[in-house]
Amino acid sequence: MQGNLFSEVEVKKEVKTLKKVPYDFHYWYLCDTPDGEKEFKNKIVDWEAGALYWNCVKSYRTDWETQFRKKLEEDFASKDLMFLMGNQHRFQDQWLIISLIYPPKQKTHELAQSSLF
Repeated sequence: MQGNLFSEVEVKKEVKTLKKVPYDFHYWYLCDTPDGEKEFKNKIVDWEAGALYWNCVKSYRTDWETQFRKKLEEDFASKDLMFLMGNQHRFQDQWLIISLIYPPKQKTHELAQSSLF
């Protein structure tokens, strides 16, 4: 619902402040580079990861971490997980995972492309 453009008082009544997630979440992963295999660690700032955290806390209370890890470590491993990376102007050398993209893995028989002609 969009707030009133001209009444700041009405907007403040309607807009809720988001709760900050009290933890930082990271992915550690290996990449092949020209110098060999290299390990990277990047912080996840994807809003869906934050929503997942709050949903796990609400549904599982003290067992939230087990369920959260299950989704990020196990469920996404069964998909072709990709990171959408970005940075901020002030910290141009610090790359963040701003979105987790997880289309389902294609079956090997689906990978074959038919001839165009």
